[in-house]
Amino acid sequence: MLHNERMEYLRSSFSLAGFMPSAALVLIFYALLRALRHSMWRIALLSLPGTIAHELTHLVIGVLLHAKPHGFSIWPRPSGHGWTLGSVSFRNIGLLNGAFVALAPLLLLPIAWLCLIHVLVPLWIDGQWGWWLLAGYLAATALFAALPSFQDIKIGGPSLLLYAALSALLWWAYAYA
Repeated sequence: MLHNERMEYLRSSFSLAGFMPSAALVLIFYALLRALRHSMWRIALLSLPGTIAHELTHLVIGVLLHAKPHGFSIWPRPSGHGWTLGSVSFRNIGLLNGAFVALAPLLLLPIAWLCLIHVLVPLWIDGQWGWWLLAGYLAATALFAALPSFQDIKIGGPSLLLYAALSALLWWAYAYA
């Protein structure tokens, strides 16, 4: 039943007037952001809204899960062979909260989707092209920032392994017990 409702929601979303051009706009801006990754200052400037959103998801989830954030930066800085666009430091990352803090930027995926459906499509329908372009850019930066960085995965690694092992154990118990 729930699966059918989700499929109907997706089907109805795809048939909205303005959905396809809005999705194409987001994908074009996303591709532009991906193409500019090699120019650090350009990508730092153009992805700034997404960087802020990415770091804020870490911060909010860290506060909620008592990871004790103590540093927040959105200023780009050199890091090894690349650049770090932003960071949040924590005093209490552990096995129970590390995975959730590390994967917090994934929360930007539904935000980008909701922006597409509830902001871009209505702007397209109303013919508000300037706002539509701006909203498309912001949705693309949220999508661009939604993936956890390698540093995020590294910090949350032990916790991610714990939850992966527990998930595998629960799946095995459900499937074979």
